[in-house]
Amino acid sequence: MSRIRIEGLLAAFPKLVGTGKQHTYVETENVRYVYQPIEELYLLLITNKQSNILEDLDTLRLLSKIVPEYSPSLDEEGVCKAAFQLIFAFDEAISLGNKENVTVPQIKQYCEMESHEEKLHKLIMQSKIND
Repeated sequence: MSRIRIEGLLAAFPKLVGTGKQHTYVETENVRYVYQPIEELYLLLITNKQSNILEDLDTLRLLSKIVPEYSPSLDEEGVCKAAFQLIFAFDEAISLGNKENVTVPQIKQYCEMESHEEKLHKLIMQSKIND
């Protein structure tokens, strides 16, 4: 999906969400927006209309548990500060557009694991700096 398409879908979302609605999803002709308010922000999952809404809600529930684990505060500034950690955690939760069967503690463990290649690269870079 192109960046322009994603930006267009994101720009359309605030216009579609009404205040005080009981539903946590909005459907358009082509996509379904599944969302959850988190204080002043929305956690948003955009899917096609053929996807299983129960699975989408389950995925959203998992992502909503991840956000407070990595973000120091649940406002725009806190989420921006933790953007890369959230991206990595979301990547562990969703693979190829499908939710992985993982828990929040497992995701935290996966994100904290050290890579042998990463350690080796850091050692090589440090030795180059020292030389």
